[in-house]
Amino acid sequence: MGILSLENEGKEFKLNQSRMVIGRRPGVDIVLADPAVSGRHILIISILDDSFLENLSDTNGTFINGNRTEKTVLQEGDVITVGNSRLIYHVDHDGPGVDEEDFEKTMILKPGQVARSVATRSQAKAMQDAEDTAAIQAIEPEPESRVALLKVRTGPAAGKEVKVNRSMVTLGRPGVQVVVVSRRRKGYFISFISGASGSGNPPAVNGKRLRSQSTPLKDGDLISLAGVEIEFVL
Repeated sequence: MGILSLENEGKEFKLNQSRMVIGRRPGVDIVLADPAVSGRHILIISILDDSFLENLSDTNGTFINGNRTEKTVLQEGDVITVGNSRLIYHVDHDGPGVDEEDFEKTMILKPGQVARSVATRSQAKAMQDAEDTAAIQAIEPEPESRVALLKVRTGPAAGKEVKVNRSMVTLGRPGVQVVVVSRRRKGYFISFISGASGSGNPPAVNGKRLRSQSTPLKDGDLISLAGVEIEFVL
């Protein structure tokens, strides 16, 4: 988990929510009493032990280690300057580590966890199509040797493997980025369901940005999702 230390004031702020806004306005997640800070100055998105920063202020700007920045991945020791305030970014190495189940807890969503209200009509149809394969799978079970795997290649959960042994696996975090990997008669497909502005690079397969339509997956494809690289293995 990331921590921000406010220089010269001894205050620390834990980045313990997936999305946190920092600014001067009452009601934001971290309030800075600095007249040079905008009401909503920066957004920080945290995924596992990684934190992504986006500047929200057109007027005052945000600086990382002295360089003006719009979006970036935060690194240990980065100095974030907003207005006249300086925040130092650290990773809490004394906090709970990433265990074997953390990837499933944070990146694999339970059925119904993503409301269809956030999806477009075509995305909602893709989700419905994926769910409809449950009956097919019950009649034509996939041999264990042919069940697809999702192998995490980067991030704290690197090395973790998840079997796609049900009709649909939903990956991501609500309000950040969400995709669905589904099994159909013609193979496995991935669909982009939702994503928030400022949530880093959009989901992609082999570097190609995912759109609303379903994209077929083949052995060795590399899925980029919310700063994590996941290999599809069949």
